[in-house]
Order: sequence, then structure tokens, then C-alpha cells
Amino acid sequence: MKKLVRAQAGVKLERIERLAGRQREVSFKLSTHRTGQPRLIIGEDEAQRAFAREVAASLEDTVVQGLIEQGAFDH
Repeated sequence: MKKLVRAQAGVKLERIERLAGRQREVSFKLSTHRTGQPRLIIGEDEAQRAFAREVAASLEDTVVQGLIEQGAFDH
């Protein structure tokens, strides 16, 4: 099951829950328009820090700035 945790400046952080036998596994997927390659992160704290870093980098990226100005996504 996927659930959107946060989205900003073209960056999305999704929580992914899977059942593995009797245990529930939780991971986070960080997607961004800058790199095009989603990143899988295990810990929630690390995922939140990675999200914040990627949003900051995206807001400095001229391509992302152009997309924000065009209304492609919120900043």
C-alpha cells in the first residue's frame, strides 16, 4: 500500500507498506523531477531529511523553477 506523505517543488515522498510473512515492512520512496530516478529509503527520519534536502535542491534548479512558474506543481 502506498500513501503520499509530502509533496513540494516536484518532489514526492510516499510511504510504502508491505506484508512480509507476519511482519509489516515500511519504506519510503522519494521521487523528484531533477534526477528522474526514485530512491528507496528505509527509515522515516532519513526519508524526511532526504525530502527536505531534495526540495531545497529542486528550488535552486532552473528547470524546476520554470515548471513551478508554469504551474506544473506547487513550490
